This record gives sequence, structure tokens and C-alpha cells, in this order.
Amino acid sequence: MAANGWNKTDCRLAARCAAVASIGAAVIHFGVAPMHGRDWLPSGLFFAAIAVFQLMWAFVVWMRPIPLVLTTGILANTGSVGLWVMSRIVGAPFGPYAGQPEAVDTAGICVLLLQCYVVMGAGWAWPRRFWVGEVSNLGRALVLLGANTVMAGAVTVGLASSQQGHDHHHHGGTDAAQAEHQAVHDAHTAGDHRNADPAASPDVVAPQPSSAPTSLESGLPVTDMGLETDGHHHDHHD
Repeated sequence: MAANGWNKTDCRLAARCAAVASIGAAVIHFGVAPMHGRDWLPSGLFFAAIAVFQLMWAFVVWMRPIPLVLTTGILANTGSVGLWVMSRIVGAPFGPYAGQPEAVDTAGICVLLLQCYVVMGAGWAWPRRFWVGEVSNLGRALVLLGANTVMAGAVTVGLASSQQGHDHHHHGGTDAAQAEHQAVHDAHTAGDHRNADPAASPDVVAPQPSSAPTSLESGLPVTDMGLETDGHHHDHHD
């Protein structure tokens, strides 16, 4: 009864939806693996290994959604989701950035959702593998079309955001280095100006001693006409 009902049960349909989601998660993992590999080679290999597993699991579960395959997919994707959550809260448990929480990005959220769909689809199919339910061909086509649409959208958004985030990271580092270099240059230039000889600067004018004689009584300078120049004209009478 179970063998005759494989093509008509919601078990197979749910398993195939899980397979579609697994393919989408694998594509994103393949896309971000080189970026992580440039930062730390074991990290890139880890992402590539997850992607290979998810891709192989999707093909196997599409053809034979048996309990062992379903259970393997549930455990592997649950572990991957748990690792992602832990890395965003307390940081990765190993590697050069161990203990440093990572930023939540769009690519990570897309992979997280796809892996949750894998767990839900496989979990739905596992206890219902012997349930025979009539599902029309049109119904199966619509469900699979919707699953593929969701997967394609998640993959597109995830890969695009991961590429933009990687470019921004590199450009941001270059801009920061240039800004730091400019700040050091400005500080050095300012120090040179402060230590310069004031007599050598054209903007600094040394005070010139006054050669005009002054009056002994008022202390004001006296002109050739014998007038004290305090800013006002005075008449001098003999």
C-alpha cells in the first residue's frame, strides 16, 4: 500500500518541497564559500562541504524519501541553523574570529529560512510516509511551482546581498586606510608648522622699534614740529 501510494501522498510532495529548499541553500553556500575561504580557508571548505551535502541530499530525497534520508536532512539542517544562530549571538566556536558575534546579513537570513523549510518539509513527510492522500497533478504542480519560486527569490536576494556586502567590506577597508593615512599626514604637517621658526614665516611680522623721540612729560612721540602726537592736533604757543 505504501509503495503504490508514494506518488499520491503528501509525504512525497513535502519531501520534494524540502529538496527544492535544500538546493537553494546549497547554491547560496556555494556562492559564499570563496568569500569565506579568502578570510579563512577552513571556513570556505566548511561552507563548500555543507553545500555539497545539501545538493546530494536534495537529489536523494527527491527520488526516495525514506526515513533514514529524511532524518539525516533534519539533523544536518537543524545543526546548521543552530550554528548560524550561535555565531550571531556569541560568535563562532572556532577560527580566527572565535567568540566574536557576526553581523546578521541578508544572505544568512535567506539560507536560514531555506534550511528551516527543509526541516519542516522533511519533518512533515517523516511520520506521514505511509499515509495515502489524493493529490492532483495540478495541485502538485502548483505547490512545486511555488516552492521553486520561493527558492529562486531567496537565492537571488541572498547571492546579490552577499556580493554587495563583500564589496562594501573591501572598499570600506580601503577607505578607512586612506582616511587614516590622511589623518597621520595632516597631524605631521600641523606639527611642522608649530615647530617652524616664526622669523622664517612670511605671515609673522616682527615688531620694529620706534625711532621717534618721545616727550619726557607725556611719554608720547614728538614730531619734527615739536607736536606731541597722541592722536589729536594741539596748538603750541611760545
